[in-house]
Amino acid sequence: MKKWINALLGILFFSCLWQPLHTEAAQETNAIYGIGSVSKMFAASAVMQLCDQGLVELDAPVTAYIPQFEMADPRYKDITVRMLLNHSSGIMGTTFENCFLMGKANVDYHEILLQALKTQKLKAAPGEYSVYCNDGFTLAEILVERVSGVSFAQFINREFSQPLGLTDTFMPEEITDSESLAPVYYGNSRLPYENIQSLASGGIYSSSEDLCRFGTIFTDAGRRLLSKQSVAAMASPEYLSAGICAEQGDSNFNYGLGWDSVEMYPFSQYGIQALSKGGDTGNYGAGLLVLPEQNLTAGVTASGGSSSQCLVLAAKIITEILEEEGLLTQEQVLTVTAADKDDALKAAAIPKEYYRYQGIYASNEIWKLEFTDFGTAQITSLENNSDMVQDYLYTQEGDFVSTGGNYISFDGLSQASDGIGGTTRFHFSEESNGKTYMLGTTYSLTGNQKSSAITMPFAEKIAENSIPITTADAWAKRDGCKYYLIREPAGSSYYLKTPSLKLRLMSRLSGYTGANPEMKNCRLTDEDNAVCTLNLPVMAGRDLSNYHFYREDSVEYLEAGGLTWIEDKAIPDFSEAGTQITADGQGQWYLIGTHEAGSSVTIQVPDSGSYFLYDKNDICIAGTLLLDAPDTLLLPAGGRILFVAEAGSVFKITREITG
Repeated sequence: MKKWINALLGILFFSCLWQPLHTEAAQETNAIYGIGSVSKMFAASAVMQLCDQGLVELDAPVTAYIPQFEMADPRYKDITVRMLLNHSSGIMGTTFENCFLMGKANVDYHEILLQALKTQKLKAAPGEYSVYCNDGFTLAEILVERVSGVSFAQFINREFSQPLGLTDTFMPEEITDSESLAPVYYGNSRLPYENIQSLASGGIYSSSEDLCRFGTIFTDAGRRLLSKQSVAAMASPEYLSAGICAEQGDSNFNYGLGWDSVEMYPFSQYGIQALSKGGDTGNYGAGLLVLPEQNLTAGVTASGGSSSQCLVLAAKIITEILEEEGLLTQEQVLTVTAADKDDALKAAAIPKEYYRYQGIYASNEIWKLEFTDFGTAQITSLENNSDMVQDYLYTQEGDFVSTGGNYISFDGLSQASDGIGGTTRFHFSEESNGKTYMLGTTYSLTGNQKSSAITMPFAEKIAENSIPITTADAWAKRDGCKYYLIREPAGSSYYLKTPSLKLRLMSRLSGYTGANPEMKNCRLTDEDNAVCTLNLPVMAGRDLSNYHFYREDSVEYLEAGGLTWIEDKAIPDFSEAGTQITADGQGQWYLIGTHEAGSSVTIQVPDSGSYFLYDKNDICIAGTLLLDAPDTLLLPAGGRILFVAEAGSVFKITREITG
């Protein structure tokens, strides 16, 4: 492994491809990938540089630098610059509208965000706790532009890329040759490059080598583009200043300023400070790992992979280097990362006072927790069609510990499979906000070794929701109904991955919507509204969204997650479209009836437009964004077709009826 070490800088270069079906992607260290949320480190560094120049104060209100920043919650005036960088602003999470685009596209995302925030309330008081928040970093991006007087792209290029020689780091707007990028795919179809509009929170492109060079500014070996005071401030444990659930423990999420972790596991157990930041875009994964005192940086980039995979790989490689340099022994590593054995657990009787903790808990899904006669806390998922039941043994240490391969992951209750699993240990915590939490640590396991960890509140205790009959009836009529996405640009990736949203009420717990990949459970409040009220620090409470229904011309629309959807029953039959479709600027859906199933069509697409063809399961099977889309389309039974373009643009349809 020593051949990977640059003796002058003490850095590690590495890149990887996690998509074996598409091996034509370059594997050199200067191959270019979307780095997702690793972009936040560029944004945080830019803000800190402005602090070094005396132009910004970390604890000044954001409104001092962005007067246009307003929210429908007077507490927004208390949000400071520091809170943007340590995820403690209290902002709901991510404004998805017009954000995730493909190919050459550009919108005024700054204005979109500022307008969206004007109608949004905070989910927590500013500074109360840290939970991952993309919108905070987009505000940081706006701040950099307002204070510096140049665009965010220009600032990063001038202050970081040029001094560090980052020749492969740039913004989507600067892409001139997409062939230089690691390719991304939808199934087996190649896609245009990603063009994420929230640059500071996830839109930057870079290479693993450039990431390593950038990482050196946080070590003694690299160029001092930030003051020692700023570097130290970024690496301080900001997460411990939270008002609730501020618990130290093995974790890959203990926030600094920009950093996901300033005490990354397992290095924290070796007495070594490791700083880490991961990033995911949906098509790319990336990880940046920095050991400041050892002058080591590792950058891992992946197409089709995830940030967690990238950081695990980076940690393994750096661990090998530390072993070769005599800074770690293999025995130390194996001792720290060895998985706990179920038969070593020492059971104890559950204290009687704990019985007040029985009840309903909310996380990424909703659970019922009750104690059994066998000394366990039994957790049952209340989500529709879920049969997940887990038992956690109460031990003499005062914690509940998972057994039999069960654990709690980001997605909820999980179970080991294919050699990948986890183990969870939690306790109950009554916090100053009056809420009760399941608070603890989950270790990810590969084989019998711990590969990563997270310490966080897994769920919060909630009350059942009693609603009036009129509210229940209004929502019951929507139960099982589908709504289809509109008002996104023609290049929106959401038309590929989330074209529809199926509303489900919880059948096992009245008064709540069911969770789905796009939305967490929401509490019904009236006939047209449901709100997500989670107060979960760290990760599980990120990206909260509410449901709001409204009607125009007898058609029902849904606003959820910052996106707009139209009810299924308002979608006309494709046979009504005729030979041309004049775009209305918001997207026009058509249902493919049985009499048109099997027919062939060709579509002449206007310059500003895209079409998307879906099967009966709303899976996109052809479309303008798929670079190998056929010229002639075979219409699937029960499918749908969507046309998106600027208002007034014309799609020309040529039909060939068969049968």
